[in-house]
Amino acid sequence: MPMQITYVSPSWPETTYEIESDRFGNYTIRAAGRVIKRVTSVSDYLGRPKWGSKKLESNAIEDAKAAIAKFRSPFG
Repeated sequence: MPMQITYVSPSWPETTYEIESDRFGNYTIRAAGRVIKRVTSVSDYLGRPKWGSKKLESNAIEDAKAAIAKFRSPFG
């Protein structure tokens, strides 16, 4: 089950973003029902946890927040 949070960026306080991440480091950013950005992590690497990890999931959320901070407009 993916982790979902609602986030309001200091850069764009008028826009509410929904960030969804999974245990493998993939994430999706949505605003106003539209997918703004979708990132897929590396699918296979040495030492990759078979079932993913909470650390990858929380790092994906932080990566999504950093991506939102770099947006040039509220919708990417």
